[in-house]
Amino acid sequence: MKDFQVHPESLLSDPSNPGLTIPKTFGVWELPVGASEKIYRIGNNPVRGNELTRKYGKAKLVALYTSRDQAIEHAHDLNKRDT
Repeated sequence: MKDFQVHPESLLSDPSNPGLTIPKTFGVWELPVGASEKIYRIGNNPVRGNELTRKYGKAKLVALYTSRDQAIEHAHDLNKRDT
C-alpha cells in the first residue's frame, strides 16, 4: 500500500486547475462522528477534503495516494478497525 503513498509537500498545483494537484491524488480523511467515534472517507485531494471539512467541521488528512484503489483499501481497513 505504501508504494502509492505520497507526501503533501511533493505535490504541485495543476496550472490548468489550481484546485487540483499533480499528480492526481486521493486522500483518506478522519472524521469525527461522536465523542469518541471516528469514520474514514476518501476522495480527490484537495476538493473532497474541503467538502468534508465544510460538512463535519473538521477533517484530518490521514494519508495521500496516487491510487484511488489504495485509498479505498486504507479507509476500509481503518473503518473496519474502529468498529
